[in-house]
Amino acid sequence: MKKLLKSLGAVMLALSLTACGGNDTPSDNNDSEYKDTILWGISNDQDSLDPATNVSNNVVLPQIYSTLIKIDQDGAIAPDLATEWSVGEDGLTWTFKLREDVKFQNGKQLTSADVVATFDRLLNEDDPYRYTSEYTSFVESVTAPDEYTVVVKTKTPYGAFEAKMASVATGILDSDYIEQFGHDLGKTPESVNGSGPYKVTDWSMGEQMVFEAFDDYFGGKPKTKNIIMQVIPEQNSRAIAVETGQMDIVSGLAPDDVVRFNNGEVEGVTVSMNASNGMHLFQFNCAGVLQDVKLRQAISYGIDRQTIVDTLYAAIGETPALAPVTPNVVGYSELGMIEYDPERAKELLKEAGYEDGLTINVMTTAVYNKGIEMAEIISEQLKQIGITVNIETVEKAVFTASWGVTPDQFKWDMFIMGAGGSSDVGNALTRVWHTEEGGKNVNNYGWYSNKEVDALLDEGAVTTDPEARKEIYKKAMQIIWEDDPVGVFMNYRNNIYGLSTKVEGFHVNPGNTPDMMNFTCKK
Repeated sequence: MKKLLKSLGAVMLALSLTACGGNDTPSDNNDSEYKDTILWGISNDQDSLDPATNVSNNVVLPQIYSTLIKIDQDGAIAPDLATEWSVGEDGLTWTFKLREDVKFQNGKQLTSADVVATFDRLLNEDDPYRYTSEYTSFVESVTAPDEYTVVVKTKTPYGAFEAKMASVATGILDSDYIEQFGHDLGKTPESVNGSGPYKVTDWSMGEQMVFEAFDDYFGGKPKTKNIIMQVIPEQNSRAIAVETGQMDIVSGLAPDDVVRFNNGEVEGVTVSMNASNGMHLFQFNCAGVLQDVKLRQAISYGIDRQTIVDTLYAAIGETPALAPVTPNVVGYSELGMIEYDPERAKELLKEAGYEDGLTINVMTTAVYNKGIEMAEIISEQLKQIGITVNIETVEKAVFTASWGVTPDQFKWDMFIMGAGGSSDVGNALTRVWHTEEGGKNVNNYGWYSNKEVDALLDEGAVTTDPEARKEIYKKAMQIIWEDDPVGVFMNYRNNIYGLSTKVEGFHVNPGNTPDMMNFTCKK
């Protein structure tokens, strides 16, 4: 609670600064009943405001940057900077026609030169960024025949091309800022210049981020002038903040609070909840003792997913995972839940040479909803088949610092993760489970490697027929799901927000990108 009070003090300071402009009404609405500033309590901050490096979530960057095409609020591919696009008869040459009315937030006109500079930076293998290998794996070149035309040439036909171009990793940067800031771009508000609906005017990392509406946004004027995101790590504190009116919106409520708010026990608060592209899993470290597939299968069969999900997540409408991606993802196939089978689990332990038992280290974190409680139940269930679990609960900083280290630096045998966040099955699977993706796969945190999976993912990438792609990826999913499991997939996640009943126009898409353009809040 002390942290919450300190955070709220920072918010009030930010409000006093933004209030100096004297604008008391929404940007495109002179109705004085609406607030000038919306306060939003979030669970964790962004790690970077550079699209080429950000790994936090899809909430913030789409508000700052535009992409050639985007994922709209229904989860479909839609125009953004490009008004139209097409692929040539060769299946390799994609042509995008840009809008001619787009300005960056510093007033500079956006042209094809900025698009080319953005991709030249992203595709530079001599000076790589986090997502460089993902894009060099299929992009041959990006050129500009004229000021408002961009041509992207792929190495082969690529089935997930549009989904990749709609990713926030391809947020278009100001070419001048690329030259000026280099790898420091996105570390401070001064180094950020996008063409999205909101610009960042203040950022105290780990505390708060202040957004101001960009009035010259090509998509129109945002309805609320200021939005302040305040970092409130504790779930309980976020619920209190919206319940007491200190926040207008909060992210990630606990199931108990969802029930209270939905039942009308708290006046003035409601819940927004919709299915997302994400899920929870406990991933295996395949570079350690669990490189033995029989041990991984034993753990998988030794966990009662239905009971865990019913116990922890039924109140928020979440259900057990039935595939390594969610039903919202293009190319999804249902595989069916892996049933709890402790006897089979014991047999596999015996076959692996651990008839007398096994001890494993499991990492979890409160970053994920009920992540600690989930680990505790898993520990009790695995004890029944002869596996002792040592649980280590870590803070967000330790959690993110563990991503991408070498196997000898990684001390856990299983670890909680989120997965499936992409809108396309090929992207969702390849970016995590492929052994390599044009180089070192930085998202394959558990060092999973299966040659058959790699071959299927490679085949799916160059297949453009939707039904053929779906069958290829279904085969790959079956392997990572049960035959050679990458982890224990637990539950499909919902996007859950607590809202003041005064908030209007709130919506997020399945990828958890909010439509901040249309948020308003009555006084």
